[in-house]
Amino acid sequence: MGRDSQNNVIGGFSLEKQYKSFKLSIEADLKSGVTAIFGNSGSGKTSLLNCISGLMSPDRGYIRLNGEELFNSKSKINVKPENRRIGYVLQDSLIFPHLSVIDNINYGYKLVPRENRKIEPDDLIQIMGLTEVLDRRPTELSGGEARRVAIARALAISPNILMLDEPMQGLDFGVRGSIIRYLTRIQNELNMHMILVSHSISEVLVLAQNIILLNKGEKVAEGSMREILSSGGLTSVIDLSQLENVFESIVKDNGQTSGLGIVMLNDLEIEVPVFHAKIGSKATASIRASDIIIAKYPPEGLSARNVLKGIITDIADSVQSAVIYVDVGTILIAEITRRSLRELDLKIGSEVHLIIKANSVGVAELN
Repeated sequence: MGRDSQNNVIGGFSLEKQYKSFKLSIEADLKSGVTAIFGNSGSGKTSLLNCISGLMSPDRGYIRLNGEELFNSKSKINVKPENRRIGYVLQDSLIFPHLSVIDNINYGYKLVPRENRKIEPDDLIQIMGLTEVLDRRPTELSGGEARRVAIARALAISPNILMLDEPMQGLDFGVRGSIIRYLTRIQNELNMHMILVSHSISEVLVLAQNIILLNKGEKVAEGSMREILSSGGLTSVIDLSQLENVFESIVKDNGQTSGLGIVMLNDLEIEVPVFHAKIGSKATASIRASDIIIAKYPPEGLSARNVLKGIITDIADSVQSAVIYVDVGTILIAEITRRSLRELDLKIGSEVHLIIKANSVGVAELN
């Protein structure tokens, strides 16, 4: 789960850009960690990234990062894209088709002056799990591998910030889980600040500490996921039933002989439908927040296979429904009606039991 937003401001922007039928007008801070730019298609997410990166110039305003002014319409400052020290992974994950994986990664690294090199290619290869594909050309890579190479190449310039425009778009569920795992490693091991553009609330929930919510080119809300949910701003652009818990697990039993699979979420056993994955391998699992039932007392006589005891750590009570954060050894979220919240008298610190049917858990082997 993404941690709460951090208060360390590393930059900010206030910009306007007029397009033929659309105007981007937004002001916000950039904070340390991962900031997600979230909104419906056409809300201005990619346009904002293009302005920050320098691929497009705003009509007016400013862009600052790490104490440096990258753009200022009043003082006529407009730093070239290649000099902004921003790693940018676009939606189509463009990598040089005539170069091998290792040469793609080394290309950006060699452009960086030696004194500015903070990230070594060998570290990127290890973090992104690319050891086995270094000699391959892009046409020989899977979609997930190509996306990881694009991210590694963007990081090879030792950027001050990494920007990712829909990095999981077009990838199947298992591969998306894999990319989430690698992005988490980047954040933890490289302490890399990131801007993540996504229309997937699940990706945002897992990765981001701070969220900027856009709608029709303007900022609707800004803050942590809890703050956004509580403000009700998110309900204008998404159905909360799409909220998912996405986590990495270890396969204990794929169910091929027993008829019921088991994955390990830290020390918790979660029973799941039969699936194809090797025992001991890593797998991505997901549970919709709306598929989790909350009970105040230990339930009995259930057909549901999973009952997890936990403590409520947070409650985001929006206009539409309530999202409950429960610590069961890891944080899981459940979405319930506001009426259920009142009738169960749920509060932070309440002990509860989460009831999850095996068929409500989706599992895919990590690639």
